[in-house]
Amino acid sequence: MNRHWRIALAMLVALALLGIAACSDDDTTTPPAGTPWLSTWLSADGNVAPLLASLLNIDSVRVTFNEDLTVDLEIHDTVTHQWSYNTGTYLVDPAAVNGIHAITTSYSSPAYEQAGIVKVISDTPDTLKLEVVQTVPDIGAVPRTPQTGFGSDPTLLNSNIQIYVREQ
Repeated sequence: MNRHWRIALAMLVALALLGIAACSDDDTTTPPAGTPWLSTWLSADGNVAPLLASLLNIDSVRVTFNEDLTVDLEIHDTVTHQWSYNTGTYLVDPAAVNGIHAITTSYSSPAYEQAGIVKVISDTPDTLKLEVVQTVPDIGAVPRTPQTGFGSDPTLLNSNIQIYVREQ
């Protein structure tokens, strides 16, 4: 698997982090005040999704969700010992089921989109739970929804769930 596809798949699974499965007509260009995912988050070591760690040799993922609906993604490769960077946009559906929101992300280099679910858990420290799959180009993966919940894909189970800790 070439490096660009590895990065795309990693971002797909990792972040991919966030978007919208369904938008209402009153969506705005910025998240509402107090939106819990606006921050920088780090997933490292045992918090990295097993799929990313084993298939793509990823040991750390840092994601920043910005107020202007842009997302910054950094991924560390254990083979090359280098960080790769990507930026894109995200949308999170404000509606939630048990605190789980639908999310979509879109990146341009390499070009791909992801969809899935996200949940922020207030604790010490705060954590962000994310499960996204690539939707464009279509790889046949079906995004989880707030109704289906985390780990509900019968093939992936919990192997595609990424846990992040708030950095700032």
